[in-house]
Amino acid sequence: MNFKACSALVSSAFAMSLMLAACGSDDNSSNVERGDDDSSSSVEESSSSTEKPSSSSKESGPKGTRAATLEDLEKNMSLGEMFGTDLYLAAGAKQGVFSLWIDEPAWIAVRSEFKDGIIEFGVENGSFMGVESKTADKMQKFFEDSGKLKFIVNEDDQLQVSINGGKFQDVEPVSLEKDAKIITNAADLKGVKLSCKSGSLKQVYSFFKDRYVVEETNGDSASWSAGYYDIHRGYLLMLPVFFDKSVYSLVSAELDGSFNMSIVAGDEMTCSKSTLKYKDVDRSKLVGNWVAYEDNYKWSLKLDSLGNHNVEVTLKKAQQEKRAGTWDVYGDQLLMKNTSCSINKESGRTCASAVKGSVEKLDPEKGFTYNHDDPGSMPKEWALPEYE
Repeated sequence: MNFKACSALVSSAFAMSLMLAACGSDDNSSNVERGDDDSSSSVEESSSSTEKPSSSSKESGPKGTRAATLEDLEKNMSLGEMFGTDLYLAAGAKQGVFSLWIDEPAWIAVRSEFKDGIIEFGVENGSFMGVESKTADKMQKFFEDSGKLKFIVNEDDQLQVSINGGKFQDVEPVSLEKDAKIITNAADLKGVKLSCKSGSLKQVYSFFKDRYVVEETNGDSASWSAGYYDIHRGYLLMLPVFFDKSVYSLVSAELDGSFNMSIVAGDEMTCSKSTLKYKDVDRSKLVGNWVAYEDNYKWSLKLDSLGNHNVEVTLKKAQQEKRAGTWDVYGDQLLMKNTSCSINKESGRTCASAVKGSVEKLDPEKGFTYNHDDPGSMPKEWALPEYE
């Protein structure tokens, strides 16, 4: 089976285990290349016709309806017909990953908060995978043109969906036959550590409640990535958000009953399972300003509640380095991705594209220890700033 190649691919040691084409990127990083299609027009199909939806459709939905919530969704649903075939939506464990499927096969996986019952599909938050076919081409266009689904519950408590502002159609639950030979429940991965190997390629996966971190070595090369995961229609879907080197925007795999991993159209990974030992860190307690000192350098770290971070390094009050980007906490891992970095060239300093590490001894009134992998001289001991 020939899977479709896309121009939005990136390469890395992690990507060497994948042969399946994926289109998509994380909009906040220069590490992931994006496609050349800048179109923002809607796909010319709805769930019931091939005509372009009317622009007069109200975003709020018909009178007497309400926006759907996660509780209204089923694990697997039918959205009717689109792209000339049946279209399905998977919500899985309802932990931030959604995916659209057709039987070609082809699928789109995205990250979404499902705010106001809306799921947006595009290169900013997801990825497309599919075989060479006319139907898959139409699905890819929907993805590249930033398609949108809006879900409501009508007066009869019926879940409905509007595709790209089109007419609301009923959404029906779908029952799928369970394959007893593979892992189909994302809850089976929570608190699991998988050490996988295929030739010289070694990967160690840490699965938290709804997020994952994978560390990889291949010969002398090492990299890591972290993001959202879920299991939909028998496939483990992993969407990276943080990464220190370029990665594929979507990894799809099957896990057998022994937790061995088969990358779709890629390598067979032999894995050993163990318990992931960690203590969840309260993200809210990291929000604020922190300082540290290392070799006469002063480090200032600001983590805001919206997920933005700023790092400033000074020497005798002269700025030596400044970083800005995004941050989050996965389990006990503090992850920071730098979207900008300025360095005093004479200082000989280096700036990593991303940093990760475990947080220990967190006391919001004192400080914390950050066991990070920053290649520079970032301190590990951070404290609250003192004021006069």
